This record gives sequence, structure tokens and C-alpha cells, in this order.
Amino acid sequence: MKEEFAEKIVSVDQLPNDPIAMPPPYWRSGSAIFHVIDALDALCDLVKDLVPVHEETEDKLTNFYDQFPEDDESEEGLEVFGEICSDLWELEHKIKMKAEVAILMSAIEAEASINMFCVYNLHKDIAETIEKLSPSEKLVVASASVGQPNAKANTAYEAIRKLSSWRNAFAHGHCIDRPTKSLRHNHLISPETYPGVPDTLMNMKNLVRGYLKAKEYLRSISLNPYRTYLRSS
Repeated sequence: MKEEFAEKIVSVDQLPNDPIAMPPPYWRSGSAIFHVIDALDALCDLVKDLVPVHEETEDKLTNFYDQFPEDDESEEGLEVFGEICSDLWELEHKIKMKAEVAILMSAIEAEASINMFCVYNLHKDIAETIEKLSPSEKLVVASASVGQPNAKANTAYEAIRKLSSWRNAFAHGHCIDRPTKSLRHNHLISPETYPGVPDTLMNMKNLVRGYLKAKEYLRSISLNPYRTYLRSS
């Protein structure tokens, strides 16, 4: 360790305004990435559990429709149908919840990565000035500040924009499968189709990938010699 970094930093007054002169990267991050990993691990197990339950449910429904017509809405028919599908519905609901956790925490971790990039690459005055911008806006300014003015042309920009848009809708209590231009549009009009497990997982994969795209883009344009840390943190 360099001589000037030997002293333990206990106050922000000890930190240089020049980001390239920043001490070796000690970055106290939040725990969002651990939630992402946990959710993805859980999803793998849930999807494995879903396969036999789905097959069993299909077999039971075949017998069910031999006894009850598809348009049957009798109390007995609905009760039997609910009993047959209850395990499947519970698993599908758990998959949806874990997918939402993975997306939400990926959005939080993506912004944390942008914040870290700003601290280690932008002058203190610039980093603090753009701190309140949206993640996609912050990405544009941060990128231009290190000599990369075309951030909007990179796939990372659109990925972050979509990830942040989902996070904002979810965090403000909106239905993420409906437009958020008004409460009535969002909450009183049902979607044309409700997303099933395949759509839920595909949407999750595409959004979580946005975090990875942002991380790689930031690493590729970092001027700080600790760019490897930006990749591995």
C-alpha cells in the first residue's frame, strides 16, 4: 500500500477531491446483490419443483373436465378446480415474488454501481451535483465526464432506463404490467393478459441483465485503475 494511504481513513475530510487520487477501493455497499443471488437461487429450485406439479395438475384437470364442462361455474365445480390447482398456483405465486425481488434488487445494485463509478472517476463537485439524478441520467453525465459522450447509444443506457422504470413503478405501489400515467389507468383497468411463469421469468431475465450490462459498461469506461474492482464487487 502506498505511503499516503497507510493512515486509516475515518473522515471524508481525508478523502481527495480528485477521484484518481482516491485510496484503494474500500466501498461500503448495500446488500442488494446478495438478495439478487438469493432470489435467483430460489427461482432455480422453484422452477424445478414446478415441473412435476404442473404435470400432475394437468393430469388431474383432464379427469376434471371429463366430469365438469369447461364453462361450468357451479360451486362444486369451482371448489374442485381450486383444490386441483392450489399447489400449482402457490408455486407460481412464489416464482413471481422471487422474480420481483431479483428485479428490484438488481435495479438498486445497478444504481449503487453507478454511484461507485462516480466516486472513483468524477471530481467530488461533479459526483455530488448529479447524485440526485435518475440512474440513466446519471449514467449519461458520468460517461460524458470521462470522455464518453455517447452513453445513450450503448445498450446499457436503455437497460438501466427500463430497470429503473420498473423499480419506480413497483416502489410507488403501481401494477408493473399496466401503464402508470394515472392511478385509474394503472389500477382499474385489467391487462389484456396476465403474465404466466414463462413471461415472468423472461421479463426478469431481461431486466436483471440490465444490471450486468451497466456493470460491464462502467468497467469498460472507467479511468480509475481500480476498474477491476468495479467488475468484481
